[in-house]
Amino acid sequence: MKKIFNIIFISLTFFLFSCENTNDKKVFGQIVGAAVGGYLGSKVGSGITKDIAVILGGATGYILGGRVIEILNESEKNEFNDVIEDSLNYEPDNSIKSWESSQDNETYGEVTPLNNYSIKEKECRDFKKIIRKAGEIYEEVSTACRNEQGDWILI
Repeated sequence: MKKIFNIIFISLTFFLFSCENTNDKKVFGQIVGAAVGGYLGSKVGSGITKDIAVILGGATGYILGGRVIEILNESEKNEFNDVIEDSLNYEPDNSIKSWESSQDNETYGEVTPLNNYSIKEKECRDFKKIIRKAGEIYEEVSTACRNEQGDWILI
Protein backbone atom coordinates (compact mmCIF):
# COMPACT_ATOMS: atom_id res chain seq x y z
CA MET A 1 0.00 0.00 0.00
CA LYS A 2 2.82 2.41 0.86
CA LYS A 3 4.50 1.69 -2.47
CA ILE A 4 1.29 2.53 -4.35
CA PHE A 5 0.91 5.76 -2.37
CA ASN A 6 4.50 6.76 -3.19
CA ILE A 7 3.97 6.08 -6.91
CA ILE A 8 0.76 8.13 -6.94
CA PHE A 9 2.42 10.97 -5.00
CA ILE A 10 5.44 11.11 -7.32
CA SER A 11 3.22 10.94 -10.42
CA LEU A 12 0.95 13.68 -9.13
CA THR A 13 3.92 15.89 -8.23
CA PHE A 14 5.49 15.37 -11.65
CA PHE A 15 2.18 16.07 -13.39
CA LEU A 16 1.57 19.27 -11.42
CA PHE A 17 5.05 20.69 -12.03
CA SER A 18 5.45 19.60 -15.67
CA CYS A 19 3.45 22.51 -17.15
CA GLU A 20 2.99 24.83 -14.20
CA ASN A 21 1.55 28.33 -14.39
CA THR A 22 0.04 30.72 -11.80
CA ASN A 23 -3.23 28.78 -11.63
CA ASP A 24 -1.34 25.52 -11.24
CA LYS A 25 0.56 26.95 -8.26
CA LYS A 26 -2.79 27.88 -6.73
CA VAL A 27 -4.16 24.36 -7.24
CA PHE A 28 -0.97 22.82 -5.90
CA GLY A 29 -1.16 25.07 -2.83
CA GLN A 30 -4.76 24.01 -2.30
CA ILE A 31 -3.89 20.32 -2.62
CA VAL A 32 -0.94 20.60 -0.23
CA GLY A 33 -3.02 22.66 2.21
CA ALA A 34 -5.82 20.11 2.16
CA ALA A 35 -3.39 17.20 2.60
CA VAL A 36 -1.62 18.86 5.54
CA GLY A 37 -4.93 19.86 7.10
CA GLY A 38 -6.29 16.34 6.69
CA TYR A 39 -3.14 14.81 8.19
CA LEU A 40 -3.22 17.14 11.19
CA GLY A 41 -6.93 16.48 11.59
CA SER A 42 -6.18 12.74 11.73
CA LYS A 43 -4.12 13.36 14.88
CA VAL A 44 -7.17 14.68 16.78
CA GLY A 45 -9.93 12.56 18.31
CA SER A 46 -10.90 8.95 17.79
CA GLY A 47 -13.72 7.13 16.04
CA ILE A 48 -16.26 9.46 14.45
CA THR A 49 -14.62 12.58 15.94
CA LYS A 50 -11.37 11.60 14.21
CA ASP A 51 -13.20 11.26 10.88
CA ILE A 52 -14.80 14.67 11.35
CA ALA A 53 -11.44 16.21 12.29
CA VAL A 54 -9.85 14.76 9.12
CA ILE A 55 -12.61 16.26 6.97
CA LEU A 56 -12.50 19.62 8.73
CA GLY A 57 -8.71 19.63 8.71
CA GLY A 58 -8.71 19.03 4.97
CA ALA A 59 -11.28 21.76 4.43
CA THR A 60 -9.31 24.18 6.61
CA GLY A 61 -6.11 23.41 4.70
CA TYR A 62 -7.91 24.06 1.42
CA ILE A 63 -9.11 27.49 2.57
CA LEU A 64 -5.68 28.43 3.90
CA GLY A 65 -3.90 27.10 0.85
CA GLY A 66 -6.28 28.87 -1.52
CA ARG A 67 -7.32 32.23 -0.15
CA VAL A 68 -4.25 33.27 1.81
CA ILE A 69 -1.80 32.18 -0.89
CA GLU A 70 -3.79 34.12 -3.47
CA ILE A 71 -3.85 37.47 -1.68
CA LEU A 72 -0.50 37.79 0.13
CA ASN A 73 2.98 37.70 -1.34
CA GLU A 74 5.71 35.66 0.36
CA SER A 75 7.01 38.54 2.49
CA GLU A 76 3.49 39.47 3.61
CA LYS A 77 2.73 35.85 4.50
CA ASN A 78 5.83 35.75 6.72
CA GLU A 79 4.97 39.07 8.37
CA PHE A 80 1.34 38.12 8.98
CA ASN A 81 2.35 34.67 10.25
CA ASP A 82 4.61 36.34 12.85
CA VAL A 83 1.66 38.47 14.01
CA ILE A 84 -0.53 35.36 14.27
CA GLU A 85 2.14 33.53 16.29
CA ASP A 86 2.70 36.47 18.63
CA SER A 87 -1.03 36.88 19.09
CA LEU A 88 -1.53 33.20 19.96
CA ASN A 89 1.44 33.26 22.34
CA TYR A 90 0.85 36.50 24.20
CA GLU A 91 -2.55 38.09 23.61
CA PRO A 92 -5.59 37.44 25.82
CA ASP A 93 -8.86 36.26 24.30
CA ASN A 94 -10.70 38.84 22.18
CA SER A 95 -7.67 41.16 22.02
CA ILE A 96 -6.99 42.49 18.51
CA LYS A 97 -3.41 42.56 17.21
CA SER A 98 -2.95 44.65 14.06
CA TRP A 99 -0.62 44.14 11.11
CA GLU A 100 0.35 46.33 8.16
CA SER A 101 2.31 45.16 5.14
CA SER A 102 5.79 46.65 4.90
CA GLN A 103 5.45 46.60 1.10
CA ASP A 104 1.93 47.87 0.45
CA ASN A 105 0.27 50.46 2.69
CA GLU A 106 -3.14 49.34 1.40
CA THR A 107 -2.63 45.80 2.72
CA TYR A 108 -3.25 45.32 6.41
CA GLY A 109 -4.98 42.96 8.80
CA GLU A 110 -5.68 41.86 12.30
CA VAL A 111 -5.69 38.72 14.41
CA THR A 112 -8.04 38.11 17.32
CA PRO A 113 -7.51 35.07 19.58
CA LEU A 114 -10.97 33.84 20.55
CA ASN A 115 -10.44 31.17 23.21
CA ASN A 116 -8.06 28.65 24.83
CA TYR A 117 -8.76 24.95 25.34
CA SER A 118 -7.05 21.55 25.28
CA ILE A 119 -7.33 18.64 22.88
CA LYS A 120 -5.55 15.49 24.07
CA GLU A 121 -3.54 17.57 26.55
CA LYS A 122 -2.37 19.98 23.82
CA GLU A 123 -3.02 23.70 24.10
CA CYS A 124 -5.30 24.99 21.33
CA ARG A 125 -6.71 28.37 20.36
CA ASP A 126 -9.35 29.51 17.94
CA PHE A 127 -8.59 32.82 16.27
CA LYS A 128 -10.00 35.15 13.67
CA LYS A 129 -7.91 36.63 10.85
CA ILE A 130 -9.01 39.60 8.79
CA ILE A 131 -6.96 40.83 5.84
CA ARG A 132 -7.78 43.92 3.82
CA LYS A 133 -6.09 44.19 0.43
CA ALA A 134 -7.00 46.15 -2.71
CA GLY A 135 -10.38 47.12 -1.29
CA GLU A 136 -11.33 43.49 -0.53
CA ILE A 137 -11.83 42.00 2.94
CA TYR A 138 -10.90 38.38 3.67
CA GLU A 139 -12.01 36.93 6.99
CA GLU A 140 -11.35 33.44 8.35
CA VAL A 141 -11.71 31.70 11.68
CA SER A 142 -9.04 29.05 12.28
CA THR A 143 -7.82 26.74 15.02
CA ALA A 144 -4.21 26.10 15.97
CA CYS A 145 -2.78 23.66 18.52
CA ARG A 146 0.75 23.30 19.86
CA ASN A 147 2.77 20.35 18.61
CA GLU A 148 5.32 18.40 20.67
CA GLN A 149 7.94 21.13 20.09
CA GLY A 150 5.58 23.86 21.30
CA ASP A 151 4.99 25.37 17.86
CA TRP A 152 1.50 26.37 16.71
CA ILE A 153 0.10 24.11 13.99
CA LEU A 154 -3.08 24.95 12.10
CA ILE A 155 -5.69 22.21 12.35
